[in-house]
This record gives sequence, structure tokens and C-alpha cells, in this order.
Amino acid sequence: MNAPILSAASPQEALAAAAALPLVLYGYPLVESLRTCRLQTSAREATGYGRAPVNVLSASERQWTHEDRDIVTPANDLLYFCGWIHLADGPVTLRIPPLPERERYYVIELLDAYTHNFANLGPRNIPPEGGEVVLAGPGRQAGGAHVVNCPTPLVWLLGRVLVQGEADLPRALAFERGFAIAAAPGRRRPPSIEAWSETGDEAMDFFQNLFNGLRDFPPAPRDQGLLTLLRKVGVRLEDAPEVAALRPAVRAGLAGAYRQGMALIEAHTRSQQRKSWGYSLQLGRFGDEGDDWLLRATTAMKGLGALRADEAVYAMADFDADGEPLDGRHRYALRFAPGQLPPAQAFWSVSLYGEDRYFAANEIGRYAVGDRTPGLRFEPDGSLVIPIGHGRPEAEANWLPAPAGRFYLILRLYHPSPAFMAGQYAIPAVVRLD
Repeated sequence: MNAPILSAASPQEALAAAAALPLVLYGYPLVESLRTCRLQTSAREATGYGRAPVNVLSASERQWTHEDRDIVTPANDLLYFCGWIHLADGPVTLRIPPLPERERYYVIELLDAYTHNFANLGPRNIPPEGGEVVLAGPGRQAGGAHVVNCPTPLVWLLGRVLVQGEADLPRALAFERGFAIAAAPGRRRPPSIEAWSETGDEAMDFFQNLFNGLRDFPPAPRDQGLLTLLRKVGVRLEDAPEVAALRPAVRAGLAGAYRQGMALIEAHTRSQQRKSWGYSLQLGRFGDEGDDWLLRATTAMKGLGALRADEAVYAMADFDADGEPLDGRHRYALRFAPGQLPPAQAFWSVSLYGEDRYFAANEIGRYAVGDRTPGLRFEPDGSLVIPIGHGRPEAEANWLPAPAGRFYLILRLYHPSPAFMAGQYAIPAVVRLD
């Protein structure tokens, strides 16, 4: 997909568009973060599907399926527990339960308002007997043996607990329910969420919500220059701008920048070389200084809440071995040669998603195939073949069902091996069979 070239009817419109385009790339993850927070904190009490008031955890009661649509590109191997923490009223304490089985994988991901994965909590840094972790906002002092200083006062806590299979679900649930937020100081949501704009005009709503969000969560000092050109067209964040009241030329420039920016982001969610698999070891960090705005934006669009690569790697496939888009009307095979399974020290899985970036409904209720799939069958030579497609194959033990149209795959490796991180493993291409 080629992004459209901006055109402008006046110098002021052109200046507004030039000022706003970088802001679309920079601010899209912030708007998505606020949108998700608003959606998930709309509940009056904790639910069993990830929604709860601010400063309250909500633990899912089952693995996510095609019915769960709060977050794009979820995993099906895990139980999620979510919490949106607002630290404006002071530090918050997270209670972590004892780990009953040493082999059970879990991780508590902490993301700031801009979707940077600034810290992870799990067996690597939490003792088996559990404990308490204090989350403190910017400039706040807190006491305790384990304090995490958070870059923004809004923190998305996204926990994951591995489920080893249907029989393991009760044990995984019992462990998941042991996590809690203790003595939370309040349940106020940030002003930008309470003032959320949803008029139906996507571009104007985007900028109104972005401007409100930037007031709540100002850009880092290194990024303040983003706002310089905006001031030249009369948009000053300190004045709490109302997009509807801006001059028509400025609004037209914002609308053009929004169209251009969203097209750029969407285009870059897919491999630019049309190769079968692509991944970045910068997810969650987004560059040495968090300055890869386009990577952060594409991740927010197609993998919101991605973990840092030292915790998990997400390899994405939109194309087959010949560079053609994956489509459920065809049959495919993903073959791992003998001794060449994905090198993950915790676990791995291949998940399938439709064009809407959610799981696709299918007749056997399977959304992923991995090292814990019941009844997984290996070939006589020790290789593993995963058939992929909409039509049901004769041997369905390893079948990964696809919708009738376009889809994409994500191979997740939790605790990827040093060899993988060093580039010493090549993921086999997805081969079209018909």
C-alpha cells in the first residue's frame, strides 16, 4: 500500500499538515493506550475478561478467543490479568503470590502511557515466595524492598500466566487470582480519558484526544520540538486547544496529516520486502532512546502491549515463501526440520489472526499451535509440520485453521535462546501447497 502524498490548498494548511504528520506517528500509541484504558476501566467492578476500575486488577477466567476484542493480537496460551494504574494520588503496591510450581511461566509487564515496556516482573526477579512491589510515579518517593519508578503516572499492568492445557486451568486460575493491588490510593482516571472525544470524525477525534493526552503526559524533553511547528499555526497545548474551534485551514491540514500518517503506519505493519517472517528485537524498547516512532506506532496497531525482546520475541508472517499474501483459500505448511523447533527457553507457539487483528472463529476452537498443543504429531524423521488453511485437512492433529480470506501469523518465543537473539536461527518460510 502506498501512502497518499499530501496536498494543500493554502500555505497555512500545508504548514499544519507538516507539523501534524510527525505527531500522528509519535502520538498514535498514546491515543491507543488511552482508548484501551477508557474501554477497560469502564467497568464498575472487576470482571472476568480484563476490565476493572482504575487501580483494580481483573483476572481472565479462561484463555482468550475470537470473542475477546479489547486488545489486538492476543495470545491463546495464557491467562491475562490487567490493571490500569494511575499514580497521580501516590504509589501503589502490587502483591505477588508464591509460585506453587517452579516451572510455571508468568510475567507482569509494565507499560507507560506511550506503550514502552519499561519493566517486567517474573521468576527472573521475583523470589518464589512472592512479595510486594511498589510502583511510584515520576518524581515520587516510595519506600519498600522492591520499588519500580514509572516514567508516566499512567501505567498499564498486563500480566500473563501460562496454561499448560485444559486440565491445568484450575491451577493456573488459582495462581492468577493471587495477584492483587493493595491499598490503592484512589480510582481517578486521567482527565484525557474523562474528556474522551468520540464525535465520529476520526481525524478530529484523534487530534483532540492526542492534544488532551499530551497535556496529561507531556513528551520527553528530547521530543518537545514536535510541538514547535504547531505553535506557528496557533495550536498551543498549554491553552487546552479545542480542535473544533481551530481555523478551517488548520483543521484541513490536520485531517490530511492524519490520513497520511495512518496510511504510513498501516503499510509498515507488513514486511516491506514481502518476506515470510519479520521481527524486531527493539519491540517494547523502540530504539536506544525510544526514538523509533514508526516501530512503536506499527506495534500499537498490530501488537499492542508487546513485551521487550529479552522476555519474548514476536515474529510475524504476512506472506508465504513466494512473497504472496497469506490467504485461507489456499493450503499452506509450516515445517520445522528435525532438531530445529523454535529455540525458546520457556515456550513457543504459532498463532493465527484475521485481517481485523483478532483471532478468527473456527470449527475446532483452535487459535494457536505450539509446544504444548495436545496430540501434536511429529513426522517419522522428527520434523514438525503445521498445516494451515481454511479447509479441514485429512490429518488435523497439527492443523491451524484459517479464515476464508487474508490472515497473518505470529510466532512467539518466550525467553528466546541466546542463539536466537544472536541471529543463529532461521524461521522456516510458510510454503503454499496449492
